[in-house]
Amino acid sequence: MPNGEALTAPPPEFMEIPVLVTFVGGPADGRTERLPLSRLKETITIDGVGYRTRLGIPPELKDTDQGKAQVFRPV
Repeated sequence: MPNGEALTAPPPEFMEIPVLVTFVGGPADGRTERLPLSRLKETITIDGVGYRTRLGIPPELKDTDQGKAQVFRPV
């Protein structure tokens, strides 16, 4: 880090920021909802089907009626 600065973990409340996500494929196709940032690394199960998002930069986004949403696909 420049100037000897240490990287610190974000405060816990940061991980609760809502993120708009949309599900593409499977039984939740077209469903859009807000999830806490902390849930983006998890597998989300809907009607017995697991969904995950592609982690990385840039995230996969899709335009929805509610704005740009991060895409979750069946795994």
